[in-house]
Amino acid sequence: ALIPAAIDQDPYWRITRDVAPKLGYYKPAQIHCRFLPGLGAGGKMSASEPETSIFTIDPPDVVKRKIWNAFTGGKPTVVEQRKMGGDPTICSVFQYFYFLFEEDDGKLAERERKCRAGEILCGECKTELTERVVKFLTEHQKRREKARNIIDKFHLKR
Repeated sequence: ALIPAAIDQDPYWRITRDVAPKLGYYKPAQIHCRFLPGLGAGGKMSASEPETSIFTIDPPDVVKRKIWNAFTGGKPTVVEQRKMGGDPTICSVFQYFYFLFEEDDGKLAERERKCRAGEILCGECKTELTERVVKFLTEHQKRREKARNIIDKFHLKR
């Protein structure tokens, strides 16, 4: 079985690799993954804190609220942001572009440059991300409803 695990799980994998052969099992292999961070400060996504995640069933107004409340790498004021720029490395909105909503590496690099230079504000990124996420989820939800009628064809029979 392949179990995705972030770097914080490394100590447990190391112990398992030491103990497994002594118990007659193979050593497990480990693949470190980068996970999509949550929308809150600290980047942790949690189902127990729904505001930190965008769910595939979220309606557009909920998506908009979550994105507009998301933690960013921006400065407290527009003046400071324009003067000192933002920090996309800690910005959950930028991470959503990075992982899911910007396929063009050149455009992503340009967004990062503009952020650091203060040429783009967090609100502009949030507006664009909201549009992209809502468009994606609207289409996904339509397809999901269509799939409800045929899902039984794909269930394995035991």
